Amino acid sequence: MDEGLEKNINSVNLYIAGAENNEACYWKNGQKVILQNGSGLYAHQIIAENNNIYVFGSMTSEYTLNLPSKHHYLWKNGIRYNLDEYLEDVPNPGPNSNFGINSKMIVENGNIYFSGYITIYNSSSTLSTTSYYSWKNGIKTLISNDNNITVPASYDLINNEIYFSIRKNYQYNPLTWETVFFKNNVYLSIDNNSDIKSYHSDNTGIYALIKNVFTNQQYLKNIHTNTILQLPTNPPGEILNVIWEGNDKYYIGTNFYYKNNTLVQINDPNGYNRIGKFHVKNQQIYMIRYKEVINFGDLAKVFINNIEVQNQPITPISASDVEGLLSISVD
Repeated sequence: MDEGLEKNINSVNLYIAGAENNEACYWKNGQKVILQNGSGLYAHQIIAENNNIYVFGSMTSEYTLNLPSKHHYLWKNGIRYNLDEYLEDVPNPGPNSNFGINSKMIVENGNIYFSGYITIYNSSSTLSTTSYYSWKNGIKTLISNDNNITVPASYDLINNEIYFSIRKNYQYNPLTWETVFFKNNVYLSIDNNSDIKSYHSDNTGIYALIKNVFTNQQYLKNIHTNTILQLPTNPPGEILNVIWEGNDKYYIGTNFYYKNNTLVQINDPNGYNRIGKFHVKNQQIYMIRYKEVINFGDLAKVFINNIEVQNQPITPISASDVEGLLSISVD
């Protein structure tokens, strides 16, 4: 290994979050840390920033259930917060409350961001009002309470501003809608019949990763100039994630990725070929990869530059000893 690259790896801390024995936890450089009051919970996102550790988790027993609202939790440096208490005006989870929290947490410069919706039912009628919000350090900001729009899961923070993906102006015969992005109380149209999957920026501007719902066509579009940036041509499968880091652009699929325009096919001799999480820092590539075992389930391994550093079985949600590796962060 190049001496400079090895120094970059050894100078960082690697965090892997998930669960073991039906208990939310994370591993720092391979050493397990059990999260406070984490029994029956799992950690599905971890972010390490400036020696602070942020973990987003949920209740294992609710994972596969179709509930109007679910229990979610935030740990900051080991202290657990119930999100329905931490986030302003989020009701207690229950059959009469209806809210959803995006499964993506954003942390930047010590500020913690969530997004989601709250539905209020009118007791005197069957009508309801759904309002969409973002929360910064628990304080809510209204995105919209217009029942004629929907806000899919995509949102990103760029230059301290949050960008949301929104569908509006629905027509139903035939089905069509306008795809817009929302920032600072302004809606800007960008396409039709599509969803914005994520936002990315470089020195040429801010781009939305757009996927047409009906044709599955994907491309990147500059949200201000409408310049189209094509994804790598003829990939071996669908591109599921995009990461821009420094001057490098990564396009990630199920068992492959592109670094810029160079295809890297994952072909592990032990069968760990399915990419679960992909992270880049200082040109080093960190991955959680999975292997399916017949009549058992999945196994997970963590790789740094394709070298294995950690492994764990993944048990079914119905098992009493739920475990798995779900998120990765480097600081």
